[in-house]
Amino acid sequence: MNKTAKYCLPILILLVILGAVWSLSSPRTNSMEKEKVKVADISGSGMLDGMSFSSKLGPAGKPADVDDILVFQNGMFVSKECEIRCNYPARPYYVRPLGDKIAFISETRCPDKDAKIVWRGTVDQEKIQGVYTWTISRWYWTVEKEFWFSGNLTQQSEPIAGN
Repeated sequence: MNKTAKYCLPILILLVILGAVWSLSSPRTNSMEKEKVKVADISGSGMLDGMSFSSKLGPAGKPADVDDILVFQNGMFVSKECEIRCNYPARPYYVRPLGDKIAFISETRCPDKDAKIVWRGTVDQEKIQGVYTWTISRWYWTVEKEFWFSGNLTQQSEPIAGN
């Protein structure tokens, strides 16, 4: 082996190792950064628009312990209680027919923490019910909790912040 090859191989190996270490330690784009979309930038209409429900929320398998207003407006869904607790913004909701009911799903993220809520429910005329899953990620673990909700249509539609 000549002198050049003798020194080039260790340098090449060192560069590969440094590149791997650098790529693993470089800052990742926070998932919340990808979600920074203003509510005003998303508009539309949905099958449940104009409906607000006075509801109760509770941990899965336990009695409801929180009052809430669930609002559908301009293609967006928001829980007023979650909006107050962690500034969860209104997000688009998606629907599909489910017999005589309308099934919906919506996902929102807390802008202050790495937390999200996925809402899944049904609207049957003037009643709403379903479950939501709250997930918060930490660098060392993820906590996921399931809650339920149930409520009735209110006569007055609540406004959504930013609309």
